[in-house]
This record gives sequence, structure tokens and C-alpha cells, in this order.
Amino acid sequence: MIRAEALFAKQSERSSLDTPLDHLKACHRRIEERLDTIERAAARLDSHRDRALEAFEGAFHFLDTSGVLHTEDEEVSLFPRLKPLLEPGERSYLAELEHDHAEAQQIYAQLKDVYSHPDNSAQVKEVVARFVKLYRAHIKSEDATLQGYAAQHLQQDALLAISAEMKARRNPATA
Repeated sequence: MIRAEALFAKQSERSSLDTPLDHLKACHRRIEERLDTIERAAARLDSHRDRALEAFEGAFHFLDTSGVLHTEDEEVSLFPRLKPLLEPGERSYLAELEHDHAEAQQIYAQLKDVYSHPDNSAQVKEVVARFVKLYRAHIKSEDATLQGYAAQHLQQDALLAISAEMKARRNPATA
């Protein structure tokens, strides 16, 4: 019998908000864990429906909380500081990342809708496949390219400001 918790098999790397680029990369690993969970849950929807739905709920909770914060970290804190330092082609790359975020959000909304009617597991699996494919490619690109742009162009004062904003986003009472 498969326990829902077993779908969260590996432990993610940990990081500190004091090092925002490392934190963003570590968050990618945690998102990838949830993508793995969503894939496994979709595959087990017919055979272990209750546990699969429970696994979806856990992954959705993470994406609706930490995942949202991660996107805000990028779009509100990182991208605006990075954009003026980039060449035109590099700025286009940032625009593509923002487009990916919007597209992922649309597919995610569709996934939550079809998940709520799991009678058609084929449709759930199709939406899961699109969501996971987009998000994995997006993460791979950010790890390979965005991280390099940020490390190359951002000075320590910008990284400290990003870190402070990330901390305030997670604990508004201390801001």
C-alpha cells in the first residue's frame, strides 16, 4: 500500500535567505520534488485514488504558498534589479521567463480544475504532463542562465536588498 507521504521521497537542499541566489536555486529543487509528486500521483490516480488526491493536495499547498513566494522573489525583487544591467537579448530572456511564469500559472489553474474532477484521469495526466514539462524546462533554464546573469551583474548591495525583501515577504511583521 502506498502512503501519500512516500510520494515526497527525497529531502531537498536547504539554504538561507541571506544568500538569495542560493535560496532560489534550492527552492527550484523543492519545486521539482513537488513536480515529481504530481507526476506520481497522476500515475496512481486510477489505482490509489485517495492517496493520489492527498499527494496532489500536499503539492498544491506548497505551490500555493512557497511557490508563490518564489515567483514573487524573482518577479518583484530579482528581475527588476537585474533588467537594467542586461543587454537587449538578455532582457528578452527575462521577458521569456515572465511569460513562462504566466503560462505555468494558467496551466496550474487548469490542473487544479481538472484535479477537482478526477473521473477523467487521462485529462489530469495530460495537464500534469504539460505543467511538469514547462516547469522543468523553466527551472533548468533559470539554473543555467538566470543564475549566471545574476551572479555576473548583481553587486552585494543588490543581493542584500533582495535578501531583505525575501525575508519581509515571508515575515511581514519584521519588515
